[in-house]
Amino acid sequence: MNIRKFSLPAAILSAALLPMSALVACSDDSSNSSAVNEPIGDIPGNPDIDDGTVIPSNPDIGDGQIIEVPEAKDTTFLAPDEPAPEGGYTGTLTGVCEKGPLKAGSDVKLTFLDDALSPTGKSVSAKVADDYGKYTLQYTGMTSYAMLEATGAFLNDIMGDASASITLKSLIRAIDGETANVNVMTHLEAPRIAYLMKENGMSYAEAQGKAESEVLKAFHMKNFTVSARNLSVLGATEADGNLLAMSLLLQSEYASAEMQTVLDYVAADIEKDGSWDDATIRAKIADWAYLQKMDELSYYLENISPALPSFDQKFRTFWFQEFGLGVCDSTIQGKLVENSNQLSAYHGNTFVCADTTWRIASASALQNREGTALFGECTDALEGTVKEADGKKFICKKSSWKYASDAELLDIAVTAANGACTSANNGSIVKHESGYALCQNSTWKKLNATPVDYSKGRAMNKKLGAGINLGNAWESKGQKGSSADCGWGNCIKDEYFKIIKDAGFQSVRLPVRWNYDAEQNSPYTLDNGRLSGVKADIDLALAQGLVVIVNFHHYEELNNYAVNYDRNPSGYENEKKRFLGMWEQVAKAMNAYADDQVVLEILNEPHDMKNKQVDDLMMSAYEVIRKNAPGKTIMFEGNGYSKFAQISNVQLPADGNIIFTGHYYEPFSFTHQGHGYDCGTRLKDSDISKMPNQFKAYVDSALVHYPDINGGHIPMNMGEFGVSTCSGNGPTSEERAKWTDAAIKAAESYDMSWHYWGLTGVGGFEAYSGSWNSNLLNVFKKYL
Repeated sequence: MNIRKFSLPAAILSAALLPMSALVACSDDSSNSSAVNEPIGDIPGNPDIDDGTVIPSNPDIGDGQIIEVPEAKDTTFLAPDEPAPEGGYTGTLTGVCEKGPLKAGSDVKLTFLDDALSPTGKSVSAKVADDYGKYTLQYTGMTSYAMLEATGAFLNDIMGDASASITLKSLIRAIDGETANVNVMTHLEAPRIAYLMKENGMSYAEAQGKAESEVLKAFHMKNFTVSARNLSVLGATEADGNLLAMSLLLQSEYASAEMQTVLDYVAADIEKDGSWDDATIRAKIADWAYLQKMDELSYYLENISPALPSFDQKFRTFWFQEFGLGVCDSTIQGKLVENSNQLSAYHGNTFVCADTTWRIASASALQNREGTALFGECTDALEGTVKEADGKKFICKKSSWKYASDAELLDIAVTAANGACTSANNGSIVKHESGYALCQNSTWKKLNATPVDYSKGRAMNKKLGAGINLGNAWESKGQKGSSADCGWGNCIKDEYFKIIKDAGFQSVRLPVRWNYDAEQNSPYTLDNGRLSGVKADIDLALAQGLVVIVNFHHYEELNNYAVNYDRNPSGYENEKKRFLGMWEQVAKAMNAYADDQVVLEILNEPHDMKNKQVDDLMMSAYEVIRKNAPGKTIMFEGNGYSKFAQISNVQLPADGNIIFTGHYYEPFSFTHQGHGYDCGTRLKDSDISKMPNQFKAYVDSALVHYPDINGGHIPMNMGEFGVSTCSGNGPTSEERAKWTDAAIKAAESYDMSWHYWGLTGVGGFEAYSGSWNSNLLNVFKKYL
């Protein structure tokens, strides 16, 4: 709930409360019954009523019990006043005492009044029996009129506390039945009834009926001609709903300790003229009411009684009327009205009638109203039309006028010059004014990036096509030199290249840990055995007609220095020099091969570092590679272990002979079982259905950030993807194949090349273990 405290001015309150005090404060001195303004003392009454009726005590509010409010025939507006019989009336009063319900043990007092409404000096007392506010009181010798008052701690129906005490009053008549509830409505009308009887000579029936109508009118409520003494906030009738709404409104943002002052102040305001004249307080309460969520408002009362009377529309009507909005119903749906209450914090705001309530009108509703006033209704015939008035441009879209944005105006202009953007020309780029426009998702959009001619990179990406990783070999630890590919026991065998070619693949990716045995000091000489061994495998691949990707893989030292750059910048700079020194040697060695035979991938899976460190490493190495292997295609990747989504965060050169590569293993809980994730996760249909949208998002980002002047985007490669087995309860072969098929299909729909991880000896991801996994091979062959 929205809580914003406000208080009534103390000086105003102290003055305003005097009339109420004069009415309800009575003396217990029977010899001085004319002293109306004397306070009533503690008159011994009958607090321990025992009439045979058992009233269960329920001190634990919140048990969901529905209180049964005593029913009584309402004769208030029918029976005329009549004198009391000789010896007065004898009987029993029962009822409930409520702001929210008064707590068990609260005091109830019935003070007898004479025909002039002065206390006779006699009274009887009782106690509230339970936390629902129920009481029973027996009396003898009651006069025609009496003041019924209840004093005690009450449940704050907004905040839920019962920290403060309150005194509620009701001016009652003896002949009006045995039910006499005490509540905020009886409290507000009591001084008004007395005033009308004493000053205007009205009968009680006339005064009570008029006072009650005036109190309801003050809250913009319908009069159901049911006496307030028969109402309960936990009742079930429409009239009970009036009382509940009134109680909530009066509580509003006031603290429990302020409630007595608020009630007495409003009662005094209404007393003489029957009108609630303090518009400032009404506006503040209306502002508070406007902010409330109806399902939260009755939370604490619902803990007592789940079946509350209908009050929400009565509650809302108060602020509707105070704001000058009027009724919101089916006849005025969509009507816009301004809050005309100058005392409201929301004065001047425009509201729209929606369903049965008023809401702040959206900017689109206001713009449509403005456009309609200027140009008439936006109809189907005007769809897409742009009109201008007073320096503003409006566009008719979907039956509403709205301010035309720069993007909409650009789409209209480019469409007029080049035709509409459709699925057929999605990714197209055209010249527009001093820049470019991109066709994306059926809309021409302004390109902030400068398009590049990626023809060379695209041609090389096509040659890479479908490929596979020869992993856990040259990037392993444990051995150096020409046998370094055997460090993890997964030596690359010469025959692998023919096996790969015979299966139909076009390329292989060779991950290499160059830094493992290179010198630590300048010029950071590479181990000749490792370099010779890698080149020998490249030669074997080329002999089979396979294109080769060579990279820097598992360079843990460099990554760690980059992660800790802020704490050790010199360590990072020194390791970066080593990285660039090694790349200079690798680039020179790879430059001996034809440009369409080898692709150079700068750095595998940078992670946990700042993006600026990724850019620094990638761009610095790019410059070294381009200098020493000027015709080679170079691969870039982003942070987060080479996530595709990082394309929006990377800095790429305006070089048309580059490829952006990413790795795809979503969701890791399925693909990486046994590698940091528990075994047993099954492949879900949602894992598959998400893939097309994920890849579309990657490509949409590439279109915006790295567009191709020829249409489309920077060429892209899926450098790693796959599913691991897991001992016992891991993914089935069928599940692995299904996931792999979906990933390749999504990648190829955007002309991505791809490299499965991996061939063999790769920790459960392998597609080949002496023979091909038949399910995976069948998937591969669909695309080879």
